[in-house]
Order: sequence, then structure tokens, then C-alpha cells
Amino acid sequence: MLFNVLGPLWCWKRPAWRVVHLATLGSTVLIMALRGVCPLTELENHFLARSDPSASHAGGFIARFLERIVYWEVTPGALGAATGLWLVLWLALYVRLWRRERS
Repeated sequence: MLFNVLGPLWCWKRPAWRVVHLATLGSTVLIMALRGVCPLTELENHFLARSDPSASHAGGFIARFLERIVYWEVTPGALGAATGLWLVLWLALYVRLWRRERS
């Protein structure tokens, strides 16, 4: 989540990382559009269940600890649309940077 939001700070001078950032944003938008669950949440739940079955929970790390701070009671559709706009913004800016770097 932090890489999706703050990734441009890391990727600005590192062109190879821009592709990783766009792929991360794109996969996030896809997961939200399909109403899926983040693979990292699934992995977290798997390891929690293996270490202590009573410790597993229905939501992921974000849902448990940061949901009120992150989502502000926004509908999933609005959150998905905002993430999609963030993707489009950075795609446009990275394309502009790549063109400028080529010339």
C-alpha cells in the first residue's frame, strides 16, 4: 500500500522501478474491480493459521489495524475509482518522463 502511494518518490529517478510501480497499481485496481482479496492478506492468514489457528482473522492487516485511517468509510467503488485515477496519473507522468529521457 505504501509503495502504491509513495512509490513515485522512489521511482522518479529509477526508470526500471516505474514498471514495477505501475504493475503494483494495476494489480491493485484489478483486485479491487474483481472484489478479490490481496494475495499478501491470503499469505498472512495462511501463516497465522499455521502458527496459531486461533490467531487467524477474517480481515487482513490493513482491515485490522488501519481501516479507519485508510478508508474513511468510503465505498469500495469510490476507493477503486480513486486508485484507478492514481494509476492513470502516474502512467501519464511516467510516459512523459520516459519520452524526455529518450530525447
